[in-house]
Amino acid sequence: NAKRDNVGFSESVFADDIGDFPDTNLAESFNRVPGITITRETSGEGLNIAIRGLGTNFTRILLNGAPVAIASTGRTDSQNTNREVDLDLFPSELFTQLTVNKSPLASMIEGGAAGTVNMRTARPFDNRGLHLTYGAQLTNNSNTNRWGGRGSLVASGTFGDFGVLVGVAAVRSESRTIGYETIGWTNPNLSATQSTSATRNATGGGNWTIPGTVPGNAGNSLVTGQTIDQAFLLAHNPGLTIDQLDNAIIPRLSRPSDEFGTRDRVSTIGSIEWRPGDNFRFYVDGMYAHRKNDLQRIDMNWVGRNGAMIPLNVQADRSDCSNGCVVTQGTYANAQFFLEYRPFIETTQFWGVNPGFEWNFADNLKLDAQANWTESDFHRESPTVLVITPASSGITVNYTNDGSIPNVVATGADLNNPAAFGWAGGRVNIQDERRRTETRGVRANLTWGDSHLNLHVGGAYDDVQRRITAFDNSQAWQNAVCGDNPSAFVPGPNTQPPCQGLNTPTPGAGYPTYPGYGTGFTAGQTGPVIYRGSLIPQAALASYLRPGPDGFVTVDWNAFRAASNYNRFHDAAPLATSSNTGASGGYVRERTYGAYAELNGDTLLGGNRLRYNVGVRFVETHQVIGGYVSVSDPRNIGTDPDGPGPLLPPVCPAPSGTRDGSCYPNSVVFSTTNHHYNNWLPSLNASYNVSDNALVRLALSRTMTRPNPNAMLPGVNFSSPSADVGSRGNPALDPFISDNIDLGFEYYMGGGSYIAVAAFRKSIQGFTTNGSTTLNFSELAQYGITFDTLTPTQQAAINSRGGPSAAQVVLTQQVNASGRLIVDGLEGTWVQSLDFLLGRYLGIRGFGFSVNGTIIDQRGSGAAPAIAVGVSPHTYNATFYYENHGISARLSTTWAEGSQSSLANQNGIANAALFADDYQQWDFSSSLDLSTVLGSAHLPQLTFDMVNIFKAEQRSYFQFENAAFTSYQPGRTILVGLRGRF
Repeated sequence: NAKRDNVGFSESVFADDIGDFPDTNLAESFNRVPGITITRETSGEGLNIAIRGLGTNFTRILLNGAPVAIASTGRTDSQNTNREVDLDLFPSELFTQLTVNKSPLASMIEGGAAGTVNMRTARPFDNRGLHLTYGAQLTNNSNTNRWGGRGSLVASGTFGDFGVLVGVAAVRSESRTIGYETIGWTNPNLSATQSTSATRNATGGGNWTIPGTVPGNAGNSLVTGQTIDQAFLLAHNPGLTIDQLDNAIIPRLSRPSDEFGTRDRVSTIGSIEWRPGDNFRFYVDGMYAHRKNDLQRIDMNWVGRNGAMIPLNVQADRSDCSNGCVVTQGTYANAQFFLEYRPFIETTQFWGVNPGFEWNFADNLKLDAQANWTESDFHRESPTVLVITPASSGITVNYTNDGSIPNVVATGADLNNPAAFGWAGGRVNIQDERRRTETRGVRANLTWGDSHLNLHVGGAYDDVQRRITAFDNSQAWQNAVCGDNPSAFVPGPNTQPPCQGLNTPTPGAGYPTYPGYGTGFTAGQTGPVIYRGSLIPQAALASYLRPGPDGFVTVDWNAFRAASNYNRFHDAAPLATSSNTGASGGYVRERTYGAYAELNGDTLLGGNRLRYNVGVRFVETHQVIGGYVSVSDPRNIGTDPDGPGPLLPPVCPAPSGTRDGSCYPNSVVFSTTNHHYNNWLPSLNASYNVSDNALVRLALSRTMTRPNPNAMLPGVNFSSPSADVGSRGNPALDPFISDNIDLGFEYYMGGGSYIAVAAFRKSIQGFTTNGSTTLNFSELAQYGITFDTLTPTQQAAINSRGGPSAAQVVLTQQVNASGRLIVDGLEGTWVQSLDFLLGRYLGIRGFGFSVNGTIIDQRGSGAAPAIAVGVSPHTYNATFYYENHGISARLSTTWAEGSQSSLANQNGIANAALFADDYQQWDFSSSLDLSTVLGSAHLPQLTFDMVNIFKAEQRSYFQFENAAFTSYQPGRTILVGLRGRF
């Protein structure tokens, strides 16, 4: 009925519908709506939603009719620095209605080019009287041997003209996700002697280097000191051309992954309503939610990135590798492995309040107004302990890739033996990230007229702020833990490789004199004095490692934390420019002023009912964009001795110690820019009944989504420890503008059965693309990035690629592309009770089904991209149900075809993008109502649910289908419990 009565294209899900499925949060409930796809956490739980062919950041999320923002990072290893809203904080038990508006009205808040979603919490007058609803479930995932639990309680009461409601829902999940990751794929960076081809290194990448000569202890009958040139490579890789060896890719970091621990969430709501008469209603809705993830993550990495392996007997999957190819088999001598151990402690808090009123102060005049205030905080504490097998230690890798998950077999080392690992080339990191979002707003609407014809006018003001702050104390902790420096912590870079350690005291080694105040050094000092000693020296390292649950070592974190003084260094961590998710630190504030006028009508045309809505919205946006920018010290600027011309850096007192030609280190400043624009957003919706049960719909509209906040932050940010790919912000990005047309037909057959089809087109202008430039690292000085501004790990990576003057970096920046992205789509829904068939002929009632599907086709014109990432070309949902005699059972499935999930130029390979495999999940939910079965009131329902019955795997790949990027196995979850109401 909600769908039928709406003038535009909409879908609604109500509390009873939500409760009939084993949905753990609202994202999973939305996933059953046609045209909606969701992103899932690696644990399988739903997070974000996307509508009709556009990504998650094109969906506007409202809570009780007001904008909402959540400070969180989204899926594991994601940044979610845009406009996504993680919905796992919103448990389905506390909401009574979810509405998806696919075609806009002028009265709707702008910002959702794909659509607008409103989540409505429970209110006391939804159900007059005194009521108590409860539910409790035990949960178990097939990857763990421990049980978790879920519980909810909602109490409400109305007392004359006053009502109050409170509700709470809590979850304790024992979580474990077993997976595989690569952090990209790459090829070797061949030297001129290793390839004489004119197309050497033409496909990009090149994140690992084959040594120029055979190092000692390489094994495999290789002769120490032998030159590794083109002839050597061809002789040791028979049947392979040098171009195949150059362009064939292997994982950058092939690694099995195990993430386990607890995920806790508590969400509460409160609502009061006052209705002194039929013409006035006042309400206040409030919500508070808290989430804590206490996880450990262990990975065993085969070193591809920045490695120095020797390939032997390599085979590729195709003979023509000019556009890249994949290694299917090979032996790699001189290999290394490193353990990456990371505790993940994440906390998220959200609270919000929405007061409002509705007042019919005349028969044909109505005023309603609402305010909103929300805040959300996020903190991730995620240190890293990275220990590595020694270089040239005789390890050989036998590698095979049959297209599913590559198989890496190491010989020459027992990876589950703590004694096999050391500090040389290892590291420790302290990296924290804090986020904060705030929304403030007020909106008012005045309606003049009756249900047949009325004019709707109003205005709104919204203020949305997002801030990301990063903290990094890695260098100081590293110096103390394994840098032979437990008590002296230098403010400048350490000249020693990370965790390498020193054998003798070295006062001032490799540093020039810094005579200036504000440089971080004492005047006249020749450099920091580095003392001997480590809190956890190499000799003691093995005692802090132990055999792990996956066949490779892990860290005894409690012992390591205490011995390394982790808490002290963590609490003293200074600000940094980027976080451990790769997100840039910065600040975005958007203040918007909106006004609209809308005409609504309900009349007869040709004897049939015509309803329409036509209007326009004007919105003005004011943005403040702030971020961290590295600025060169002005004392580094000298004069040109030959007169006019470019200024030259001065000569430092110790030329051998100069860094990038500068005497003084760069300083980091917080820079802000302002940007503003306005938009007119017209819309028209019409619904015409061609008969009592059949209607056609038409919608024409223009919608707008503001550019992604992270893409606007100034400065340059490196998202990986290799400092091989960087991003540069663009504060002047314009919004996405979409012109939309929708046409649909619906036929209602009674008894809750109907058929609906809809076709739509979105034509989007201002779509952004990644402009990429490849340059030597030293050229980044023009953006304030010098060798000194990098972390020690990034400095080591740059040096391994030839140093600042030789190491290449791919710098990307998003720009508004000319041309348009066209998204065409077709949706279909069929909801059918089978009582007319089975009931009539067999006397069986209660069976039925609901199916829906969506087809998306995308194409670009001009410089616009060919697709919007993260959108499946084909999706469908199907549910088969039985409801009768107190028994309810549902078998449902959701399917999404694989799609492109990133733009091209991944890991510096021009044609490389990321793709998701097809994904299908089957769920089962059931309940037995004891009140109906036993004929006694107030007895509970017993519930039994299964989520992901067949243990569907989440897999993605890099450029080629046989190059797995990630693979996660969230397992099957069983839920057993009861629920009821009084």
